[in-house]
Amino acid sequence: MAQDEGSIRLTVIKTGATIGLTALLVFLLRWVLSVLPRFDTMTGGHTGGDVLRFLASNGQAQAQQTVAVVMIVLCFVLAVLLVHGIERLLRRRRASR
Repeated sequence: MAQDEGSIRLTVIKTGATIGLTALLVFLLRWVLSVLPRFDTMTGGHTGGDVLRFLASNGQAQAQQTVAVVMIVLCFVLAVLLVHGIERLLRRRRASR
């Protein structure tokens, strides 16, 4: 029974970490996208504007929603991979002690 409680506790911790990390990655992505116009101003280029125009999908709502969903899913996948990697790293550290 104690093993089951530890497993449930670990699952809850990993789920919370994944959700929190996903939210943080989405926030960072939004921040980076908001900085792109300033980056273009500083460098004199237009790469940031091109990225934003691509993400805007020529004003088509369906395409914009698709881009938003894909970006959120990518942030989630990255969060899952990071949590899994950190878990493996912590298990190796504990095993080496």
